[in-house]
Amino acid sequence: MSHKYIVVFLFFLNAIILSAQCPGDDPCAPGAFNSGYEQIDPSSIVDAVFCSGQTRVFTIGVGPGTTNQAATGDIEFVTLFFDFDCDGEFETSVNDSCSYTRPGGCNVDLSVVAPTVTVPTTYNARAHLVYNTATTNPCANLPGGWGDIIDFTITVNLPPEPVLTSTDVDNTICEGDNVTFTGTDGDAYEFYVNGSSAQAQSASNTFSTSSLDEGDVVTVRALDNLSGCDTFSTGITMSVFDTRINIQPVVNQTVFVGDNAIFSAGTADADTFQWQVRTNGGIGFNAINDGVLYSGTTTASLTIISSDIDKNNYEYRVVVSNALAGCPPINSNPGRLNVRPKTIITNRRVTYSVNKN
Repeated sequence: MSHKYIVVFLFFLNAIILSAQCPGDDPCAPGAFNSGYEQIDPSSIVDAVFCSGQTRVFTIGVGPGTTNQAATGDIEFVTLFFDFDCDGEFETSVNDSCSYTRPGGCNVDLSVVAPTVTVPTTYNARAHLVYNTATTNPCANLPGGWGDIIDFTITVNLPPEPVLTSTDVDNTICEGDNVTFTGTDGDAYEFYVNGSSAQAQSASNTFSTSSLDEGDVVTVRALDNLSGCDTFSTGITMSVFDTRINIQPVVNQTVFVGDNAIFSAGTADADTFQWQVRTNGGIGFNAINDGVLYSGTTTASLTIISSDIDKNNYEYRVVVSNALAGCPPINSNPGRLNVRPKTIITNRRVTYSVNKN
């Protein structure tokens, strides 16, 4: 690389570095004040954490002066000024007041929205304390010298950008399933379920639970210890299926030969059904299929078509599950089918068809 290009490269590199430092000269000289009266607590200004695009509460302490302390109930106005556009003037300000208490003083909580940055950037700031009157001009002298002015700088840091994933790819589970969530891009993590902390902040970036319900939203707050910034991830909404049989098939059902018999089950969160039969003296159940003997074998309601005497004492049950979530199958209680024959009686050339009890 030629010396010419090295010089140009260094010029642009230096410009990039300087672009992140924009306080420049102080926008205006501090006004005169009397140190005997109330003063801003410097420790409440130093090392404040600001994060790109985020809102932070800046707590400013108002303490006693060196010789003259305000009376309890005196109103102290605090204004913070910022040069967030780096043009050498204070355009941005927030202010509020507190009621002084002897001997400790008072605090003012000011919400500050930090500018959005792409690199950590330092800005000029000024804290302005005035007794009994709100400050509007950052460069004005204090009326009567009753107050304090402190110039300082703030650095706006980049917050983490956490991504939350779970061990269940489609976030669809069965009631009681264990799921592990993993967060990224932080030094410490706190996990939340529906906005409430479920695992306290720690260095662990994983959180496991088997207590999720339908519609629960899991998020993680990632903290960057170096910048002091934290950010919540996008939430994961869980679909949780509680597959169960609410209404069991009729325990015993009696029909006559040639009649249809119906066994039904009431279910919740089930999308897969398979009816089974156990024949007389049988040990286990076997799956049945739709055809001339049965219909509805993969639904919640089974029809036994034109029951014949051979099916007397057959037992039927349904196996249900949720295929979407992969829930384990659940067996219903068995229902027994009783089939009774019909009897034909002829009396003086008149034929009667009766059911034999």
